[in-house]
Amino acid sequence: MPAVERRNPMNQSIHLLVCISAHGWGHLAQTVPIVGALRSRLPDLRITVRTGLDADLVRDRFRAVGQPAPDVLPDRSDFGFEMHDAITIDDQRSIARYAALHADPTWLDRERDSLRALGVDAVVANIGYMPLAAAASLGLPAFGVSSLNWADLLASRAHGRADVIAIAASMRQAYATADRLFALVPGMPFDGFERRVRAAPIARRGRADRAGLRQALGVPTEQRIMMVAFGGLPMAFDTVRWQLPEGWSAILFTQGTVETPTVIAAERLGWAYIDLLASCDLLVAKPGYGTFAEAGFASRDTLAVPRDDWPEAPWLIDWLAQHARCATIALPELRAGRFEAGLAAIARQPARLAADGDGAAEIADQIVSIIAQRQADNTPPTV
Repeated sequence: MPAVERRNPMNQSIHLLVCISAHGWGHLAQTVPIVGALRSRLPDLRITVRTGLDADLVRDRFRAVGQPAPDVLPDRSDFGFEMHDAITIDDQRSIARYAALHADPTWLDRERDSLRALGVDAVVANIGYMPLAAAASLGLPAFGVSSLNWADLLASRAHGRADVIAIAASMRQAYATADRLFALVPGMPFDGFERRVRAAPIARRGRADRAGLRQALGVPTEQRIMMVAFGGLPMAFDTVRWQLPEGWSAILFTQGTVETPTVIAAERLGWAYIDLLASCDLLVAKPGYGTFAEAGFASRDTLAVPRDDWPEAPWLIDWLAQHARCATIALPELRAGRFEAGLAAIARQPARLAADGDGAAEIADQIVSIIAQRQADNTPPTV
């Protein structure tokens, strides 16, 4: 009797839908390396990205790391949270948007129809719950990945409101349908999710050129340089009022930077953010995954602007403090350009050991394994 063989399921071309939250740039920064790791393992992989982020920004981020630009489709369902500014959540508008989404009883059917129309074979979401639930209901492999999830964040902002707690519970149910929820370090623990898997950090590493940066700025080689960055959310400062400590200059990645002899707008330099981070002395930033993970890999001294209403912040701060010297600077102090106390607090601390790890490779290995097993289970034997 002839042997029964199974076709290698991973010889089949896979169409992967990658859904990326439009809440800042951190979710995109987490996802691009995962896609790159998947492409290296599955050369015929076809990628479609669905996001509320600007399509050109998304394509440019892929090209910047040597990846082909994917097809990008618009999406308004994963907005994360509405914000007053880069630090302050707008609870009223955020809750209203989630209430409107969940008031529509057809949302799951619409998500299913969208996946069918695209002809996708699997879904990775960072970190929308709707595409995960739709994919799972269609029998497609579904993977959530992020340092946070919107269900736990919304529950933390419910302030006892039963309707908001009910929406958050529904979101948790949707997340729970995924084959895996990859909870990135540093980040929220995703407590209570049976299929949660902790994954190592995902972050870029820059090329340090301290002398080159000081030459580009036209400052002495011993000049100290701080970098002020607030990710993809708006924040502006009246830098004309700033009186930086002696021997310091500042590079700002913020809106409408007014340059002074010691304040420089980052866009004028033409340097990549990650190389500036590797070449400066101090980062001033709000707690955010991409910003803090990259600072941890660089072991960069950091002044963190507290985000007391952002539930992910404590995990980010605690982790970075293990890999870089850290202190806080209150937003009023930052607006006034008063850095002395924070700098003194950092100077009193010992050096830390830089972070390491490759969460993208870990996650890609598990995704490929699960897709291969799912396809093998559904592949009929050949005789």
